[in-house]
Amino acid sequence: MTSGPGEGPAGGSRPPRRWERLLQRVVPPEDRLALQEEMERLFARRARERGERWARRWYRRQVLAFAARVPGETVRELRVGPGERMMGVMRQVIQAARGLGRSPGFSALAILTLSLGIGANALIFAVADRALLRPLPFPEPDRLVSVLDGWTHSPGTLEILARDMATVDEIGAAWDAVGMTWAPRTGAPRRVTAAEVSPSYLRLLGVAPRLGRLFRDDEARPGQGDVAVVGHDFWRTAFGADPGVLGRTITLDGREVEVVGVLPEGFDLPSARNDFWVPMTMNPANPGLHWGMGTFALVARMREEVTPEQVRAETVELGEEVRLANPLWTPPPDFWREARVVPLREARSTVARTPLLILLGAVGVVLLVVCANVANLLLSRGISRGRDRAVRMALGASGARLALGQFSEALVLCAAGTGLGLGMAALGLDLLRPLLPPEVPGAAQAGLDLRVVAVSGGLAVVTALLVGTLPAIRASRRAPAGLLRQGGRGQVGPRSRRGTTRVLVGAQMAAAVVLVTAAGLLARSLVQLNRVDPGFQASERVTARVDVPPGAEPATVARAVFFQGLLDRLSAEPGLARVALASSIPFGSERENMAAFVPGVTEDPNSLPVVGHYRVTPDFFEVAGISLEAGRPFAETDRLGEPLVAVVDRPFAERFFPGEDPVGRTVRYPWRGAPDMEIVGVVGGIGDLHLSQPPEPTVYVPLAQMQMGSLGHAMVVAQVPSGGESAGLAAIQIGVRDFDPRMPLSELAPWTSLLQASLSGTRLLTILLLLFAFTALVLGCVGVYGVASFSVRERIREIGVRMTLGADPGEIRGRVVREGLWMALPGCVAGLALAAIAARVLGSVLYGVSPLDPLTFLVTPAILVAAALLAVYLPARRATRVDPATVLREG
Repeated sequence: MTSGPGEGPAGGSRPPRRWERLLQRVVPPEDRLALQEEMERLFARRARERGERWARRWYRRQVLAFAARVPGETVRELRVGPGERMMGVMRQVIQAARGLGRSPGFSALAILTLSLGIGANALIFAVADRALLRPLPFPEPDRLVSVLDGWTHSPGTLEILARDMATVDEIGAAWDAVGMTWAPRTGAPRRVTAAEVSPSYLRLLGVAPRLGRLFRDDEARPGQGDVAVVGHDFWRTAFGADPGVLGRTITLDGREVEVVGVLPEGFDLPSARNDFWVPMTMNPANPGLHWGMGTFALVARMREEVTPEQVRAETVELGEEVRLANPLWTPPPDFWREARVVPLREARSTVARTPLLILLGAVGVVLLVVCANVANLLLSRGISRGRDRAVRMALGASGARLALGQFSEALVLCAAGTGLGLGMAALGLDLLRPLLPPEVPGAAQAGLDLRVVAVSGGLAVVTALLVGTLPAIRASRRAPAGLLRQGGRGQVGPRSRRGTTRVLVGAQMAAAVVLVTAAGLLARSLVQLNRVDPGFQASERVTARVDVPPGAEPATVARAVFFQGLLDRLSAEPGLARVALASSIPFGSERENMAAFVPGVTEDPNSLPVVGHYRVTPDFFEVAGISLEAGRPFAETDRLGEPLVAVVDRPFAERFFPGEDPVGRTVRYPWRGAPDMEIVGVVGGIGDLHLSQPPEPTVYVPLAQMQMGSLGHAMVVAQVPSGGESAGLAAIQIGVRDFDPRMPLSELAPWTSLLQASLSGTRLLTILLLLFAFTALVLGCVGVYGVASFSVRERIREIGVRMTLGADPGEIRGRVVREGLWMALPGCVAGLALAAIAARVLGSVLYGVSPLDPLTFLVTPAILVAAALLAVYLPARRATRVDPATVLREG
């Protein structure tokens, strides 16, 4: 309703009563009457000119503006709308930011501390999200399963399962990282890796090619599979992202194949190691390949409403058909009894899951330490501003308003810490990504995407709540009279506050003990691994891989002559003391296995043990430093046409000939009709895949007596003079180029680097955990230092009086140090108890160290106590250097 032109305050047009009451509260008493009369006059004029509704809106805005300029006031008794509440909160946040800006040192320390915790969590979460949490980037990923997970199978197995399984829409197979030779149009041939997959493999995943097409079913038939698809990264680096690569003919392993497609960016199945994907060959007419190549992992897409357990049951049922169809050997009836069918996402992350969960737990602990540290800082800041808070409460500010101010400060600090932490996480990812092992799925795609940023934002809000709760409670509970009485100079802070800070410091020290103990156990484990004797001499040895040039004669005799010529040429190089060749080497990129039949020992020819298998030249044992324990090594006379011989290692002899001399006994390959090989010698056992695993039974055969088909590559092992690794690698390059420039040469490295590479995952986990533990330790000591320093400042007048009366400075220092240590010691004791529980989680990644290793559990608290002692000694030393006269004069 619009007021008449002559209507004024006395005529009934008055401001709303609740807003008048608020105006009286926010205006100083000396100005209250004059301002109220002026506001009534202006209200009446606006009501006449624009109407009473508009005048009420104007009056409300003016009162809120007055309230925003008066600190500590509250409008909690007024019924304001959501908009006004939001505006009030925003004004409170802005006011908190301005207040923090007036304390740049405090703000910088708090923001940096928060950025360490939030940034570390964002860094590890970005990797773990890709590897463990994020669904596979395919249609209906929950229907994708790994069939007979952990096992590898032959094309014959795939053929039967694909034909008879009713619980899956489609099943496919893949052989990961098969080594091949690529001969580009220009330049020397180079080593590449390829995934050999069934045509159904890419199709069932639902892969949409970046360019071109995928494989057709007929391209798995013999002679029809001269096609390949290229991985996105290799297409970009090797082909310059040229779309014209489609239809181009390239040479792989001397065979002309056509590029028919380019896979999408980020596709990394079966792993990220592959440059090409080629179709597998399904050839039942060749039993040796169709049933003997047990190298393929199986993946299937389940039908709708089907569970992995149903797929497993059907797979086990079809195992009998697979068992009887194998023409090479007949497995036992229960050979698939332990079969597992698991979601493909879970199967991919098996190796990476435990280390990533450990790191997620570690960064979570770091964040808790950060929260306790910043909460302590805010409590100290609140005590230092206690007198100002007392004045505001005496003038009418409510506890809720003061608590909101504390939360606003915590929120501003966490927002700034999140921004800085995300920047630190982005830099950390650039450093971490190249170090992640290929077993971590999605490592190349790990980054700060919207999902990671959103989680970090949510983490920041939770952190703000954790950080701001105690200071907010403290701010709202203290009576103004008590605060004013304690606000005088030299007064000791509230005992309850000191108890709270001690609890927070103890929590920080407990968390630091947990992380330092875990890092110490992993460091001890890594030291033990580096002390393991692998059974061969890797120092002063260099290795390289050479592949047979395209078009070379595939016959076994021709290959044997070829490798002997290469060995002779390399042996003539002056930078190489001795040279040997082998089909594979320990800790190399590939390894060979064989199912061994030992006459008179392995009674069931259809259930044969799998052992390691190396094809080597006669000097291999001497060059590699593998000790001969019995019999003889291979001789130059052990070649084609001569009696077949073999050398076994000590684990083989202990397993199959316990208490007997194996020399003179025989062993043979598993296929029916395979000839016996006489065991002529026994050598020491060697490690292969990882130093934490004991040596496995192994059989060595002469390279010149190849029986498992013609070898397409060889590993070079050369002994070099001390410090001559670089010259030795250059000599191998010269020798190979002179012998046949068409031969691809790859994997040139000192043998010691291969040993160290096998520990890269363990080393990275240890380094990260040490880094997080050091961060927690430093923050814990900063907390001890801050509380001790604050306590000294509170008692500076008391210290001055005591020194004036002749107190011994050493006694005062000792008292401050003892009080500081009593803050840290309970946390250390509690931390040791928690560390004993947490250490059991590390049991699966430790080697040679007990989860309750006494040395680690003794050294860790000593480190923490020493660090805490240093943290409290500095304030104690400063306390006794004050001038008593100056302190008393200022008091």
